[in-house]
Amino acid sequence: MALLRHASTVAALTLASRVLGFARDAGVAALFGTGVVADASVAGLALPQIARRLLGEGALNAALLPGLAQAEEAATRRRLAGATVVLFALAGLALAALLFLFMPAVVSVLAPGFAGDGPRAEGAVLAGRLAVLCLPLALLAGVFAAFANASGRFARPAFSPAAANVAVIALLVMLWLAGAHTMGMETALAWLAAGAVAGALTQFVLNLAAVPRGFVQLSVASADLRAALPLLAGAAMPLLAAALPQLRFLIAAAAASGIGGGVAALFYATRLVELPLGLVGASAGAVLLPALAAAGRDKGESGLGAGGFEAALALSLPAALGLAVLAHPIVVVLFERGAFDPQASELTARALALLALTLPAQALEKVLITIAFARGLSRLVTAASLAALPAGALVGFLAVQPLGMAGPALGVLVSSLVGLAGLCVGLGRRRLIVLPAPARRRLARLVVAALAMAGTVALAQPFAAGALADGGLTAAAALAGLVALGAAVYAGAVLALGGVEIAALRAGFRK
Repeated sequence: MALLRHASTVAALTLASRVLGFARDAGVAALFGTGVVADASVAGLALPQIARRLLGEGALNAALLPGLAQAEEAATRRRLAGATVVLFALAGLALAALLFLFMPAVVSVLAPGFAGDGPRAEGAVLAGRLAVLCLPLALLAGVFAAFANASGRFARPAFSPAAANVAVIALLVMLWLAGAHTMGMETALAWLAAGAVAGALTQFVLNLAAVPRGFVQLSVASADLRAALPLLAGAAMPLLAAALPQLRFLIAAAAASGIGGGVAALFYATRLVELPLGLVGASAGAVLLPALAAAGRDKGESGLGAGGFEAALALSLPAALGLAVLAHPIVVVLFERGAFDPQASELTARALALLALTLPAQALEKVLITIAFARGLSRLVTAASLAALPAGALVGFLAVQPLGMAGPALGVLVSSLVGLAGLCVGLGRRRLIVLPAPARRRLARLVVAALAMAGTVALAQPFAAGALADGGLTAAAALAGLVALGAAVYAGAVLALGGVEIAALRAGFRK
């Protein structure tokens, strides 16, 4: 029960971080829209932002906790922890120095479409170089989070990403008060890079404070450094596996970089998709992973996998179709203010309409990845994700010319489906996922219920067109009404069709 309590705390704080992260990005959208500053900042700060997110959400736990647990004596463990800090600090500083030197080449890879656009390319290089300090800070924050978790301290490391987002939001408020619309590009990008560093520094300080006193004894002795080297090398696989889903969005952004404002528009659309996706991921980590660990290799494991499938689809299907059908009004209500004009809304909504359809595939991916990691199959996760990246890249770059912003989003969809297929095949061969006939029937009914919801909302949307066009609170109320209508239709259809078991639903509410 203590494990589930800690997991639920981590899940709740992770979701809070995602919501605050959305508020942060909405603030950037209001200040800079999808203009040159927004495009340059998204490309230049892409790697620091990914590093801060992955390392702030426990990506190093799988690499560091087993090694620390093997140290039998407390003194040995303290020296090993200290040597680990030294090695990771040196690795982070070396990586930051390399990125600083080769940032123009990095930007040309992340945003090849910037090549013919001097201001966007120069701005991305400037922002990236100013924010390289995020990498060693984020890396050490991840190390200290793992140390705190090893000591049974979970809340403060889980809270640190949310606190980091609060720090960035505070800086955005200062930027707005300073008159962001009157600033030059370089000044605005310097402020945004400073916000990224402030967020990384906040996580670093909070995670450092969460480590018990006496847990770490800094050591540069050669024997301790040699003992810590396997921990540094072992971090590569978990980090790669955790980062691979983010890489498909980097590839999509590279494909969209030839469209003016495309990188920023895709970024904002991705943030809207990640809100419900974060709910599924946090739920999987909080409930499914501990349950799998407790179940062991018994028959209950397959049932847990089927239940994870049902839960993921029950949450992600209506969210995906709702975002797709209501893409334009959602973007207008949530983002269209300040520098984010109707043209930016149209660009972002075009990406969101197709990107939303990746939600079910990505949600199921998260469930299967949880099952794979619980069984020590990190290589399967890496292989499936690596196979998915070139497929998504090929489709994204080929489709951007005829489809515009929908092209990179289609690449993400194809990449998600390929990754999901690889996981299904790998886990299916090991009999780790089995969908009994009743579960398959319920899944089919969930699909029918979600389609009924989407159809109803699509038919109702023209009746709300006038209110949506009025903007402000009127548009927000109209959008809320459409969402409520969709939720009611989906819930009613699910219950009428038997898409969920009433007894299981009641038991879930009791828990």
